[in-house]
Amino acid sequence: MARLYPEAMQNIALNNANTAAQESGINTPTPPDFNTPAMEGSLQQFLADNLGEYVVVEFLIGTQTLVQKAGILYAVGTSVMTLYQELSQTFITCDLFSVKFVTFYLPGHRPWQVNNPLFSQGDIGAIPQQGGCMGGNCGGFQATLGG
Repeated sequence: MARLYPEAMQNIALNNANTAAQESGINTPTPPDFNTPAMEGSLQQFLADNLGEYVVVEFLIGTQTLVQKAGILYAVGTSVMTLYQELSQTFITCDLFSVKFVTFYLPGHRPWQVNNPLFSQGDIGAIPQQGGCMGGNCGGFQATLGG
């Protein structure tokens, strides 16, 4: 599989996430090799090839509820992925089997800088406060859609 964007931005984002991980003592397992015939074309391979990219991931919870998590794609395992959330400087590990959509942003862009339905027109271009509310909930970029 191929990378979506140049590696220069990936390296900056991953360096920031790696520094945060080292400072906090976060350890992730050695990533599996997804470049095998059995994993060719899989979500795991695609995500692993794009580590360091800023993503918004939508998870289907139950039958009608979509939950979004966003951050720098930090690590990918067989059944989980880890996102580094820049603003709150936290890591979140997510189940891969409930992932329905992954949105990749252009290098250096974040959802609050573009026309994103989770942010009102007045919020476009504004950077949310450190550790403040960024969507439907506090503590990072998170919103629940559906009902």
